[in-house]
Amino acid sequence: MRILLYYLCGVFAAAQLGKLAALSPPIARELQLGLAAMAALTSLLEVCGATLGGAAGRWLPRLGLKRALAAAVLALAVGSAAAGFAQGLALLALARLIESLGYLAIVVAAPVLIARAAEGRRQAAAMALWSTFLPVGMAIGAWAYAHAAGWAGWRPAQALSVVGGVLLWIGLWAIRVDDDPHAVESRHPPGATGALLWALVAAFGAYAIAEVGLLALLPSLLTQGGMPLSTAGTWTAAAALANVPASALGAWLLRRHGALSRALAVGMAMSLGVSGLLYLGVMRDGGDATWQAALAISINAASGVFPSLVFALLPLAARTPERLSLASGRLTQFGASGALLGPPLMGTVVEHWGWSAAGGLSLALSALAIPLALFAWRRLAQSSDENPDAATIGPHCARSAASRRA
Repeated sequence: MRILLYYLCGVFAAAQLGKLAALSPPIARELQLGLAAMAALTSLLEVCGATLGGAAGRWLPRLGLKRALAAAVLALAVGSAAAGFAQGLALLALARLIESLGYLAIVVAAPVLIARAAEGRRQAAAMALWSTFLPVGMAIGAWAYAHAAGWAGWRPAQALSVVGGVLLWIGLWAIRVDDDPHAVESRHPPGATGALLWALVAAFGAYAIAEVGLLALLPSLLTQGGMPLSTAGTWTAAAALANVPASALGAWLLRRHGALSRALAVGMAMSLGVSGLLYLGVMRDGGDATWQAALAISINAASGVFPSLVFALLPLAARTPERLSLASGRLTQFGASGALLGPPLMGTVVEHWGWSAAGGLSLALSALAIPLALFAWRRLAQSSDENPDAATIGPHCARSAASRRA
């Protein structure tokens, strides 16, 4: 029950990304804001993660992760309420910044709490589930807020976030979890992160640049090929949701072979390699729009395995419970930086050199992520051979080198 509640907090946070995508047209019309201003407001949700992710990983445990999570869902509710009364860009930006702080706290704290709540082999599967929070939340948010705005207007639609935040806050305080801010993580500040963790989060950042860049530009690519905007939006949503069954495949690999198995290393390499090659078929000049849309879904069906495995490896890469929050913060920082950098980078490449050049860059980023991810996996596997306790995180989450040889 706790794992589901923490996961729903992540889905709620990601829904705020889908929310502004759905509400941008009526907001822009009423407040007379340009496309650039609306794009900046959308990206503000990731700004705190990109700039403060590492710091949040160090400082949130001192507040207490459950307290931080409860405060975060309220921050999303408060930010949405403020946005509902905005009469101009300034208050909208302030409201979005409040939401950004809440989003950051959720994506750092929730996976750590999930890792603590899960036991044994359930931990890897639970972390794989967590990896789906972003596409699921974005899809739900885009659908729910679009319908609410069509029925009552964009201002009343913000009430969905207020109600959702309050309900999650009540649920978090209803569960009994020991979350003393003076617990082990705050008594012993985490030490420096090693090359293993940096390689893992860098691979995730490279993946995020290509992945988010594709999803952000896919409607433009498809409409240039003659597809109606509404149809292009449907295909884009389907492409984003293709990550969910891919994460289920990642969870199956983890349950069947274990987090340190060679099958997992092969899965990561194939996920990145196959999706990297498919970028060349999607992001190219003069292609058939329907075929490109179908290939975009295939990209996410392949690449979606990778983030599920990264999140499953994260507790092991952290090495100790004291550094798990820091590891989550680092992953958040690289993922958010990739999400911020991907759309403008790919857009600039398309503008100057065409779609095929953007496809080549996406392939290069995927290829770069493969050795980084395999380096991290190899270091973890070696440490488990030398010291089985190095592959243990938390009191109920033992891992052994035997699972790697299975």
